[in-house]
Amino acid sequence: MIPTTVKEVIRDFVFGMEDGLVSNLGLVLGVAAGGGDASVIVLAGAASMFAGAFSMSAGSYLSSKSQREVYEHEIESTKESLLQNPRKCYQEMRSSLVKEGLNKQEVDNLLKKSSRYKHPEFVCNYMVQKKVGISKEKLEVPLTNAFTMFFSFLVGSAFPILPFLFSKLNYLELWPAAVISSALTIAALFGVGLAKASHTKLNWFKSGIEVVFIGLAAGLIGYFVGWLVGHLG
Repeated sequence: MIPTTVKEVIRDFVFGMEDGLVSNLGLVLGVAAGGGDASVIVLAGAASMFAGAFSMSAGSYLSSKSQREVYEHEIESTKESLLQNPRKCYQEMRSSLVKEGLNKQEVDNLLKKSSRYKHPEFVCNYMVQKKVGISKEKLEVPLTNAFTMFFSFLVGSAFPILPFLFSKLNYLELWPAAVISSALTIAALFGVGLAKASHTKLNWFKSGIEVVFIGLAAGLIGYFVGWLVGHLG
């Protein structure tokens, strides 16, 4: 079994790492291709790293919170409907079960023989899950998602910058730094794919390559935009 905490944050971890790696690689390579020196590249990368981390974590928090608020509203609305017109709610539940493949006789037998299926709380949870498409237990925790997104984006963004930091300190030429930055990003993207595969039980190589190709495709766009702007200027 995957621990609940891992299941809650795996999406934000993959999203944050991939976005941080790709966006900063595209940025630093674009600035390098546009004629920027190591100091400019590091400054631009660091600014993007922190601005992106705060922006992405805020977006993750708000989206998770919005989803929870929609679910909580549906719970209250369904509870109110159940109190005002229980017969209608039970009829809706019967219709839903029939659509899922049970015949009317099976549904009647199910509801008559089991007190659980007549319980208001069960009916409410069932109706809400049908409306929203997710159970209450599967809802994300906004603060947990926000922190995961923040730190994963921050860590991912650091990989493309590190070689240029050595270049700034005169330990490395600019274009070797760009090559190492690309290699580090590719390795980190593959690592993200491996981490995902360890929890999804999918083929580890396929998962790693998928993340690498999708990430590099996005990163190349940033590079060519920087190259184009630098040569047009």
